[in-house]
Amino acid sequence: MQMLHIASQLTYLAVAANFGSIFTVLICCAAMILFIRQFRLYEFEPTGTSVVQVKQPAQQQLLNKVNLPFSLEVGKLDSSDLSGNYHLTLYSTSYFPCLFVVCREMSLDLVKNLINEPWQNFLEFFRSEMKICPNLQIYAEEEIHELKPFSIKGALDCIPRTTYALVAFHIRTDAESMNDGDPTALITLIHIPDRYCNAPATTLCQYLKCNDGRVLNLKPLYSPEKSRITPNGDDSRQRHDNQGNINCVICWNFPATHVLLPCRHACLCVNCFKRVENCPVCRTRVMSYFLV
Repeated sequence: MQMLHIASQLTYLAVAANFGSIFTVLICCAAMILFIRQFRLYEFEPTGTSVVQVKQPAQQQLLNKVNLPFSLEVGKLDSSDLSGNYHLTLYSTSYFPCLFVVCREMSLDLVKNLINEPWQNFLEFFRSEMKICPNLQIYAEEEIHELKPFSIKGALDCIPRTTYALVAFHIRTDAESMNDGDPTALITLIHIPDRYCNAPATTLCQYLKCNDGRVLNLKPLYSPEKSRITPNGDDSRQRHDNQGNINCVICWNFPATHVLLPCRHACLCVNCFKRVENCPVCRTRVMSYFLV
């Protein structure tokens, strides 16, 4: 009997020890959770600051309408090899009588000076330098044309460029019919590929000069491709696409009317624009916008 009593006592102690171990583990886990919580709340809490972050809504930019009288498109480039000559086709459009001039290998400083020159000094440069500068060549004068092709020929540089390969000028010649603030000249900088930069022939940038001294840097807008409509497509979407509009990249139901800045993505309709803070295409913060 004494042995059985001792055995029962030992069994009771073993069971109590197991429960005690489990209880101890639970107490340790609870203490650890409380410690970590307090540690995260107080140790890593940012210190007080006087800077208050306020979300500012994107501001609408009011744009002034400018009638662009000129345009230039870069066409096909033919080149046998990178060390030979090139043959480039430019498509020019002019809705006023103009002087279309192309200069090969124009220095950066000269281009910068011409862009910032007053209108009269700008004209004087072409009157005086046209005959003595061998790289300037007249391709059209006193002519209104639309998508007229011009063939430009030249030699490719074999050294890293320190000049612009091609600089095209559209210069209005009907000074008597121009009003104050009218666009008077379009300056287009064109890249030609060589052995150091194989990027295709393309327009680098364009500057629009006005007779009141303003110089506008023309920048392209980025928009998604037009959506294709299936035979069972919605009538409203069909109407938008037939009008030449680009649909919103979020809802795909309404035309994109908001151009986001500074990324210049034309991708949102008026309803979806109210629900976003970043551009849905490139994730850039929307600082301002304008309507198209």
